[in-house]
Order: sequence, then C-alpha cells, then structure tokens
Amino acid sequence: MRAISPGRRIERNQRRIAANRRAQSTGGAPREGTALLQGLVLCARCGRVMKVNYTRSRCYPRYGCTQPPREGTAPVCQAFGATRLEEAFEQLVLEALAPLGMGAMLEAETAYQQADETQRTLWQQRLERARYEADLARRQYEAVDPSNRLVARELERRWEQTLSALGVLEQEVEAKQHTLETPLSPEEKARLRQFAEDLPSLWHAPTTRMQDKKRLIRCLVEQVVVRVPDDEEPLQAQVHWVGGEVTPITVPKGRVGVHRYATDPEIVDLVRQLSDEFSDEQIARILHRKGLKTSKGLSFTAHRVTNLRYTHKIPGHTRAKLQQAHIHTVEQAAERLGISRRTVVHWIELGLLKGSQITPGAPWRVELTDEDCRRLTAGDAPQGWLTLKAAAQVLSVSQQTVVKKLNTGELEGIRVQAGARTAWRIRVDSTGYDRQQTLFD
Repeated sequence: MRAISPGRRIERNQRRIAANRRAQSTGGAPREGTALLQGLVLCARCGRVMKVNYTRSRCYPRYGCTQPPREGTAPVCQAFGATRLEEAFEQLVLEALAPLGMGAMLEAETAYQQADETQRTLWQQRLERARYEADLARRQYEAVDPSNRLVARELERRWEQTLSALGVLEQEVEAKQHTLETPLSPEEKARLRQFAEDLPSLWHAPTTRMQDKKRLIRCLVEQVVVRVPDDEEPLQAQVHWVGGEVTPITVPKGRVGVHRYATDPEIVDLVRQLSDEFSDEQIARILHRKGLKTSKGLSFTAHRVTNLRYTHKIPGHTRAKLQQAHIHTVEQAAERLGISRRTVVHWIELGLLKGSQITPGAPWRVELTDEDCRRLTAGDAPQGWLTLKAAAQVLSVSQQTVVKKLNTGELEGIRVQAGARTAWRIRVDSTGYDRQQTLFD
C-alpha cells in the first residue's frame, strides 16, 4: 500500500472535518437516524439544505426547509414526509449497485488471497530473522576463548534461548502455513456469491448500520433536489449522481388524514364480495390461501377481517350462508350423497357435479338437485346397464370419453353400491352392445 504524505493526510482530514459540520452546505457527519438522505436534500425553491425532523418514536423522518421563519415571518418554504421518497431512492441505489455485486465478490476473493500472501511473507521473514539470530549466537559462542568461562557460559545461554525461540516459532509458522494454504471453502464461496446476487438482503440486514449506508450513498450521490407541489400532484425529486448524471424520481405525496398503511382496494372489494356468504374466519382462510397480506404485510385473521369490514362499512355474517336451497357446501353434499368430501371435489373436477367458487381458494358451492341425487346414489341399476369399463369397450372409446359423455348428457348413468364402494352403471344402446359382444366372441 502506498504511503500517504503528511500534507495530503492533513488536507484529507480538513476536508472531512468541513464536511462533518452541521452547517450551511450539504453533507454533515453520517448519524444514527433513519433518514437515509440526511444532509443531501436541497429545497428546489430556495436552494437551502432541508433539515430532518423525527417523530417521537424516531421511526418516521420528515424533511423541512425551515430557514425563512428563522429570518422573518415568512411561512415554511416546503416540507414533506421522507418515507415514500427514501423507499424510491433506496430502490434506485440498489438497481445502480446490482451490476457491481459480482465484481465486489471477485475483489473480495482476490483480497482474501492477497492477504494470505502478505501474511505468508511476514511469517517467513520472522522465521528468517529467528534463524539468523540463532546462527549469530552460535558463531559468537564458537569464537569465544574457552578459558573465559564466564563469557562462554553467557553466550551459551543466549544460544540456547535463541534455539528454543526458533523451535517455537517454527511450530507456529508450520501451523499458520497450513491455515493460510486453505482456500475459501465452497460454503464461503457460495455465501459470497449469494451476497453478490442478493444485494438487497445485505443492504437490509440488521448488521448493516445506517451510518454505513449513508457513507456509501455519499460516494454515489452529490445531492437530491426536491420540489413539493402545492396541489395534489406527485412529489418531484432529482438525484444528482457524482458522475454528473441526473435521475428524476416521482412519488405520490402524502395527504392529511390518509396514512400509508391503506389496504389494497382489490382486497377490500374481494372481502365485500366474500362477506355476502362467508364468515370472517372463512374469509381469513380464503385470503391466506391466496397469499394476500394486510397493508402492514401481516397474515389475515378473523379479527383483522372484522376490523377491515368495520373500517370500510362492509356488513358481515357470523356463519356462511347459502343463497338457494339446491346450493350446498362440499360437506353438506358429501353427507347427502354418502361419500367423502374428497370424492365430491373430484366429481366437480370431472364435471359429474356442478360447482363454482367466488375466487380461487374459496369454498366450493355445489349445485345438487334431486335428479343429481338419484343419478349418483341409486341403489341398483336396471337390467343390461354396463360398468364404465364395459361401456368404454362397447363404444370403442376411452373411459375418460365415457365420463365426458355422462357429463354432457349424451349417455345416461347412475351410481350403484358395489360392496364397500360405488361404481357406475351406464345405459348403452343394445344393438351396439350386441355388436361388441359378437366382436369379442
């Protein structure tokens, strides 16, 4: 690494001190607040830096140009809530950083290898120094006059100390060399690749400090100029990047009395439609199966559905109701036909029963008439009626085609009891049956 001269270090420190001042220009020291654009927002009307104010919980920042009231009796130049603008700006920054993710991963791997090489060189130099000291102590001991016992004893002691230190250092170098020779594991490489491909997860991680986000943004953005219209038009902002590019941002402006946690109108319409027939608990299950969430990203429960109906003045029912006498639930149809609930749904899918849903995931409304009951629950079949397989053979078609003909009414059939199960008995033209019999004979 190239050393920085004292003069340049002083100049760099002075620039940082000037930028960290909470004064008239943009910038300022990155602080712990949640305002992502702290010190970078300029008022498009007067050009001053907009100050940050927080709510009592310090969760929702608000920018305001409050300079005119301090100078006189003029009203506030302009002010706005920061949540929508910063969400749009954050998305813009992540899109700009996305192409750099893979390059950062490769640089991190290269830096890891370079750090290993640097450590290996340092340990090797320490080992060479220890060997030199041990060799020097040996040569001094061999050059001393043997008759000078006091000096010889001291030099021998120093030689033994250097040899002992050399042995300890050689063991440390061997252990460290083994560690440095280990490359990145597949798990570590996969984690680096995941960080490179999923930058938003790294950005929103709890370990990523707000000060680090602000420092990164200041490396990319010089300022953000914002204009707040007086009417209901959207808020207009221009992001001035360090390279000179300017990107416009348009976000809806908040209105008094309208909070940002508003339920999607399509969900409200769906609840209004479902509340005519289903209870709040059933509606919550339907919305959960469809993967719909509340405005705060929570799963729907019966209590939350009730609050939603109360807010939007939607009448509801404590239990599901059916509008017509021949319309049944799947459970009621299964009980009346003496079959399982799964069989009822299977017959609806095959078309043997008529059923409908208000929306995918909602309970089935099964249309079950007396004729359907007679057709599907007959105890015995008339003489000469065939099974599903025999009817398919007689007609020279597949069994699925026979079922479709039953659905459309081209063939007449009933369900009969066959031991512990039920089976089809189908009426087929007698001449066709005789012809098929002759063919098989």
